[in-house]
Amino acid sequence: MKHLLLFALLSAATHTFAQDGRLPLDSKNNISYTDSGQPKLSKTELHQKVRAWVDRKFGNAQNAITSDDTQAGIILITSYIPVIHSDYQYIRFDLGIQYKDNQYDARITTLDGVSAEHSPVRLSSKENDNIVAKEQSIKTESSRKKRKDAELALQTAKADNEGINTSLYNLLGDLKTYVTNPKAE
Repeated sequence: MKHLLLFALLSAATHTFAQDGRLPLDSKNNISYTDSGQPKLSKTELHQKVRAWVDRKFGNAQNAITSDDTQAGIILITSYIPVIHSDYQYIRFDLGIQYKDNQYDARITTLDGVSAEHSPVRLSSKENDNIVAKEQSIKTESSRKKRKDAELALQTAKADNEGINTSLYNLLGDLKTYVTNPKAE
């Protein structure tokens, strides 16, 4: 029953997001989620807003913030976020936010899949390579049963990546909404 429910969730996620199931990579082939905004706030106000967001989002800024350099306008956060994934319950990530008057840039990097069953696993471009290998396997498989199994494995792998994408893009969206909303406190 547990596997049937997981399959239903993963199938729904695959059809709902309808993306290619790949994680975003930077020019050095590392996983990287980025966003920026131009709120009409001074550097000091942005610092206060980002810290307030961290408190609200992660419960305690002191536990989540690993570096806070107000002079340079950089806050580094290391924390966890729940994720819909067949192997992990959480993703541990690093979020760097650079800010100056009327502008901020946020970048999420260094992802680890976290599960109660095994040690954290560093996520990399191999997640995308896995998708490509599964797509190739489907194209070359002649057995109907094996092709069906390969298609299911591909759907699961894509849904897993989309679960990660959704959680992290939602996190960046939440930051943007909080920082640019004049009433957020």
